[in-house]
Amino acid sequence: MAQSGEQAARANSLIIVFDERLADSRAFAFRSRTMGARVVPLRNDIGELWFQRLMPLAASPGNTIAGLTRHADAFLLTCFAQSSGMRATQRTAGAHAGADTLVMWRLDR
Repeated sequence: MAQSGEQAARANSLIIVFDERLADSRAFAFRSRTMGARVVPLRNDIGELWFQRLMPLAASPGNTIAGLTRHADAFLLTCFAQSSGMRATQRTAGAHAGADTLVMWRLDR
């Protein structure tokens, strides 16, 4: 049975995680949404985010999860993802490293 166009698009999706407290992260999510990505707010519990929302999405072949978050959040999400067999790439988005430095990251299968 052939997949509909909508089902195929859902199977190969870009999911963007953003920190709703940070203007640059919100802007990144807004731009990503206008280009067709699904956006997911970080909220307060990163474990809940991973295990209830992102891990099921990550299990589907072709889905990519990416984000622009603080280093600590990027680190935890990439650790969760790597334990699920995903590859992670990270790039610092600012010239100066520090607690509030934003990191752009991507998780692929």
